[in-house]
Amino acid sequence: MEKVTELFLKIYPIEGISAKRRILLHCIFWLIMFIGFWQTMTLPVTTTKYNFIVISYYTLTDAIFFYIFVYLISPLWDNNHKNRYLATILYGAIFVISLAIFFNIRIQLIFHYDLLLKGSEYPYYSSKFYNSFWGVFEFNVIISLVLKTFLTTLPAFHTKLTLSLIKNISEKKQVEIDYLRSQINPHFLTNTLNNIYSLSVTDDKRNSDAILSLSSLLDYVLYESNQPTISFEREVCFLSNFIELEKMRNTKRLQVNFEIEGDIHGNIPPMILITFVENAFKHSIGDLYSNSFIKILLKVDDDKLYFEVENSKSNLTTNNNQRKTFGGIGLANVKKRLATLYPNNYSLEIHDKKDTYVIILRLGLM
Repeated sequence: MEKVTELFLKIYPIEGISAKRRILLHCIFWLIMFIGFWQTMTLPVTTTKYNFIVISYYTLTDAIFFYIFVYLISPLWDNNHKNRYLATILYGAIFVISLAIFFNIRIQLIFHYDLLLKGSEYPYYSSKFYNSFWGVFEFNVIISLVLKTFLTTLPAFHTKLTLSLIKNISEKKQVEIDYLRSQINPHFLTNTLNNIYSLSVTDDKRNSDAILSLSSLLDYVLYESNQPTISFEREVCFLSNFIELEKMRNTKRLQVNFEIEGDIHGNIPPMILITFVENAFKHSIGDLYSNSFIKILLKVDDDKLYFEVENSKSNLTTNNNQRKTFGGIGLANVKKRLATLYPNNYSLEIHDKKDTYVIILRLGLM
């Protein structure tokens, strides 16, 4: 489906197409429609003039219906215009009247040039429509014409609507991803700056190393994370820097084990794993005498990622009802990002136990 869509976009881009090329493409399309009608709707017993008039009529009415629907009616509903109901009725009336006009012109031309052969339904047309403009407004005739026109013009506006739908879905997904990322980044930066501040207050000699690590983290967050995907090796390096920065602040009361298995390759959406690690540090740190730990396992098998984070629950987390629920906004956001980027193609397990909290994430590398 994506390849077909890309082909459509190359032939008929939604944006940035010149008026000259747009007109040319539309003319080519209706020419193809005319040829298709000619091949499927003409009869051996009818004359060429008759066939030309009939096929021109069908092509012209289809074109009118297409442009009214796509360029006049559809935008009103897409933008929730306040007069969309009235405008739709008005345009529908214009279309039906146009059908009546062109239908009568067609009949008059056929009669004028005597294009109907003997044995045809000449008496039926003569009694119904000859010198009778309003005959086309019979209910069964209107339904037949509208249905026939709708079905024959379906390929035209289906292509237009499909491309518009693809554009809207793509923009919606991108807005959602950008919004989620904008929530993650300030939250992460605030926590990291707090870490640096705690080291500077105690005049820790590791402060310079921490600032260097923060510089690398900021470069990743502000510049590299704006890309749709990034090399998995760079993402792992980002995680490692973050973990080392957190360990500087919490060495005395927290044991951290970060293991990497397999060949680190492929691409991954940036900052898709950091929330789980942040939450582990946030909720595992208790007082100086608590036995706090974090175990992080990152394993790559072929193009599959297995990511497991297990952390102890601190006494503060266990005893405080407000902190009893892990994750909060950050975890909710990462779930939305996973659902958007990996629809039905990832697995996230969360095990909230009495003394530990475990997440297991499985997804494919890009």
